[in-house]
Amino acid sequence: MRAVRNARGTSVVPCETLRMARIPLDHENDPNTDPAILEALAAIAASGGPTLNVIRALANKPAALQGFFAFIGAVYNFGNGTGSSSLTPKETELAYTTATIANDCHY
Repeated sequence: MRAVRNARGTSVVPCETLRMARIPLDHENDPNTDPAILEALAAIAASGGPTLNVIRALANKPAALQGFFAFIGAVYNFGNGTGSSSLTPKETELAYTTATIANDCHY
């Protein structure tokens, strides 16, 4: 792989040279979807949030999806009292933004 330097001088690998694994995305309307996965996706839909593709990919392993949400619940303050973080929503967003800039993330 050919590495290049970004604007900060950090060595990065261009996206076009990377090959991504193909992970199936589970959907509620697929009759072949495992009942445990359907239950997990239904719980996410009931929470009112969007079901992002990363969630659909994690749903392939319900234990991984449950662990992911346990982690999110432990570190993120959802602004409605459901998170266990001591940070306010503004402080949480500041931490995310700072980490994004520090790690040169573009999303």
